[in-house]
Amino acid sequence: MVVSVDIRRRFALILVLAFSLRLCFAEDRITFSTPIKDSETLLCNNGIFRFGFFTPVNTTTRLRYVGIWYAKIPIQTVVWVANKDTPVNDTSGVISISNDGNLVVTDGQNRLLWSTNVTVPVSPNATWVQLMDTGNLRLQDNRNNGEILWESFKHPYSSFLPRMNLGTKGSTGENIKITSWRSNQDPSTGNYTAGIALIPFPEIFIRKNNVTQWRSGPWNGQVFIGLPDFDSLLNIDGFTINNDNQGVYSMTYANDSFMYHINLDPDGVIYQRDWVSSVRAWRIGVKFPYTECDAYGRCGRYASCNTREDPPCNCVKGFVPRNNTEWSARNWSNGCVRRAPLRCERQSNVTSSNGGVGKADGFLKLQKMKVPFSAERSQANEQDCPKVCLDNCSCTAYAY
Repeated sequence: MVVSVDIRRRFALILVLAFSLRLCFAEDRITFSTPIKDSETLLCNNGIFRFGFFTPVNTTTRLRYVGIWYAKIPIQTVVWVANKDTPVNDTSGVISISNDGNLVVTDGQNRLLWSTNVTVPVSPNATWVQLMDTGNLRLQDNRNNGEILWESFKHPYSSFLPRMNLGTKGSTGENIKITSWRSNQDPSTGNYTAGIALIPFPEIFIRKNNVTQWRSGPWNGQVFIGLPDFDSLLNIDGFTINNDNQGVYSMTYANDSFMYHINLDPDGVIYQRDWVSSVRAWRIGVKFPYTECDAYGRCGRYASCNTREDPPCNCVKGFVPRNNTEWSARNWSNGCVRRAPLRCERQSNVTSSNGGVGKADGFLKLQKMKVPFSAERSQANEQDCPKVCLDNCSCTAYAY
């Protein structure tokens, strides 16, 4: 199979971490008549997650934010923030159901700092907010069998939790992604985002101010090309991507522990962490990017990167640096160019300019390489892939 960019189908790409789902009761909900003040919180039925006001640790400010965090962990670990860019200046804040049925955060002067902004006309007594065992906060309509009007899992912040969906829906342009904090002490909107995009296949991207910093390589049906550690993640935790044949790709995570999450940190790195009770600390499983070679375009076109070598960047066989001066100065961004043109690029496919018979084009096998954005898909099998590529002068490599 040759990877291809010609796929323009409109469909949703969704990452799903699947866990058991249970409802929370008692002190896990807010109604119009039962708002919560700064000193109060909601606790989910299984006791894992808590919702309320918090101040980040190791900060010198008194700013108060509304969020969701792990209740049983001694290390403050916040997984979602509502008013990330509009904190309360003191402890006068209130979380309540407004007259239009929305969940809102207000300060002591009743100024609106954050809202779920649901536009469907609903009376205040018709809605309630519930904290689920999964850490999902839901605004529901009790007039219509608990119809979900809004949920935090559709508006994630820095953490990718079990049962949460990340992705892009081609038909609507809807893009659900995670965003980093400004710093470990400042939960305001940071510089990095991470999510799934179709170019033209499912790929994980990390961007800084909308500029690509890292990409996983496309999903080839078994793994994300270019993730050297992803095989271990698949084998240990049961990661898989399924196609429902209706334009939806879903990634399922088989771990049944709630004490697990994936987070985009302020440094632009995705960390997979799970809580180890015996040492009372988060353990890092995998992280992306992992080395300097993971940086997007680190060595430029037609070059490979190996952190065990110095310099780490080298042109692949048959290519030379585009700019020797820059290359010698350890600036590899412009990459490499061919030593000689491909046979199909010459004026004659049979003879070279000196009248001799031109050499046939061939392929060099390279492992753990990411295919470019311009990749195209072919229905050819593994044996036919080379011929399909050789018959197309614009094809420079194939992956199967």
